Amino acid sequence: MAGGSRVFSLFMLIFYAILLYFVFADKNMIAMYMMGIGMFIEALVNCICTFQSKTK
Repeated sequence: MAGGSRVFSLFMLIFYAILLYFVFADKNMIAMYMMGIGMFIEALVNCICTFQSKTK
């Protein structure tokens, strides 16, 4: 994921920990927005890394 970036992995871990807190705090709409944003960011970064490695 993300070319093995430790910073990105740590960011996503913290992001999903906050998401989990919102789920347990019964803040479901905020959790759904965060889930959508998180999945989009991961897909975007993976797509960028995939195409960058093929052009080198």
